[in-house]
Amino acid sequence: MGRKGDDRQTRMRRAGCLALLFIVLTVSACGDPEPVKIGYVGGLTGRFGNLGQEGRDGAILAVEEANAADGIDGRLIELLIRDDRQDEATAVAVDRELIESGVAAIVGHMTSSMSVAAVSLMNRAGVLMVSPTTSTNALTGLDDQFFRVYAPNRMEATNLAAHARNDLGLARVSVVYDLSNRAHTENWRDTFGGEFEKLGGKIVSTPFFTSTPSVRFRELAEQIAVVETDGLLILANALDTARLCQHLRNIGFTAPIMVSQWSVTTDILSLGGGAVEGIRFFNTYDRGNTNPRFLAFKEAFIRRFGRDPDFAAIFSYEAVQVVLTGLKDAKDPQDLKRAILARRSFPGLLDGFAFDDFGDVVRDMVLMTVHDGKYEKLR
Repeated sequence: MGRKGDDRQTRMRRAGCLALLFIVLTVSACGDPEPVKIGYVGGLTGRFGNLGQEGRDGAILAVEEANAADGIDGRLIELLIRDDRQDEATAVAVDRELIESGVAAIVGHMTSSMSVAAVSLMNRAGVLMVSPTTSTNALTGLDDQFFRVYAPNRMEATNLAAHARNDLGLARVSVVYDLSNRAHTENWRDTFGGEFEKLGGKIVSTPFFTSTPSVRFRELAEQIAVVETDGLLILANALDTARLCQHLRNIGFTAPIMVSQWSVTTDILSLGGGAVEGIRFFNTYDRGNTNPRFLAFKEAFIRRFGRDPDFAAIFSYEAVQVVLTGLKDAKDPQDLKRAILARRSFPGLLDGFAFDDFGDVVRDMVLMTVHDGKYEKLR
């Protein structure tokens, strides 16, 4: 009786375990499908943090809205966020980590130097990277795994050179630039300078610095001011541009100052104050845009994050939208690039845009300035 009873209890326990295992497997098989993973990479800390944080928040909003609308064919999207720290080795390392995690695509990087550093890895892995804000011409016209929703800087730089020479009447201009994003700044310097000199102007000095907390902006401002110049172009992030403008104005530098869109965030207004009044730049982001898609995005962004979006948030949101639309069309991430090129045109928040065969776009641009502490459209 004891042995037979023990055997029967053992068989019952074994049968119960098998039944429980069957239930677990059945529930797992019928449960929610695996999420679609997408990476976001930008500089989230340090002196480049503002740009990366804006891009991150734009990506977060796009993913949250997509998940509220049932994701991709019922599969939720999981956004994996990484900080490249504006360091080439870190950028490649976190991209590799994301690829090994199984991301379908990466939205990033936010600066040209980091995108240039990462593109070889993306090509080898066959994973598409869609940048919200990379503008270097060094990645233009290449058949690779790099797309961008932000136009190459050639148009922005040549338009600003023409404005400086023809509208402002500047004959001699200095260009100061940051080496920590040299894929952007050196490219911008050369494009602007080439066009400006073709129009009869002259680049009279090109001082540079590397963005760190130890930069002596007072000395840099004095170095710029001793050169006989009619105007200055600053190619740097918002924080450094604001600080340099303050030192320049404090020592009596009154010549017109121009910048690239890289520095045009709300930070430059709050940090630069009166020193950035009158700066000029060409911008793809017209804050007075009345496109219903943009207005809806702006309202949702303010509701979610409690502040107005900057250009990086807008273009990051668009980059995620491009990736998600492509994945819906492709079904397989390996076909993502082909699917985006097949669709070609996208509505965008500010205006419609279309990719060429190499993943580059053309965007409308407006001439802007800062007036009374606010951005103002000139034309």
